[in-house]
Amino acid sequence: MLFLKLVLLMTTTQLFAQTDQWEKYNSSLLIEVTRPNGVFTCTGVAVSPKLILTAAHCLDGEIKRVRVFTQDHYDPKLPALETTGFELHPNYKPFQSQYKNDLAKLNLKEPLPASINIQPILKTATVVGEIFRFGFGARDKKNIRTVITPTLKWINFIDNYLELNDTFSMSGDSGGPIFVKNSEGIFVAAIHSTLSHGPQGRFSYNPLLSAYLDWIYPH
Repeated sequence: MLFLKLVLLMTTTQLFAQTDQWEKYNSSLLIEVTRPNGVFTCTGVAVSPKLILTAAHCLDGEIKRVRVFTQDHYDPKLPALETTGFELHPNYKPFQSQYKNDLAKLNLKEPLPASINIQPILKTATVVGEIFRFGFGARDKKNIRTVITPTLKWINFIDNYLELNDTFSMSGDSGGPIFVKNSEGIFVAAIHSTLSHGPQGRFSYNPLLSAYLDWIYPH
């Protein structure tokens, strides 16, 4: 059953990539993080021409350099956008929780190209519509923009996170956007944080952005 489910998800990914809708989700971007012990990758999403959201744990600790790539695959030799700084959410507690308030803002030195389709943030905690999670996690030793189509498990309105039936998160998917598409348009609903491997099964935690609008856009 696991093999059949994986094939179904990857087939959905391939079919989705062949449609003209793919470019509507190109605000999902790869983030390259250089630390003293090496180079790591995460995913983020543009919410304005110079502002990227990602997971706080991607930028926690000692950071030497952060770059953003707009291409659909990662190649460190490709042109990248430089950043001017980042901010972890003030309530993020890495040793207490991997998903509560697991958000960071990343500022770009130059605006994103006009070809990047920036989708609005969903302003309600109620998520209704088709759900797509994008990420640049390593698959077959490559970091390629990939879409997964998880289903809704439940919404935690107290701690403001979205739980998805989602077992295909890979290293590098952290910080990727969860888009919801419905009759009103395409919206960024949440940011991918981590997976649970507990007795309730395998599912993902994703902070809901509607609860953080004042922090994302303070002015």
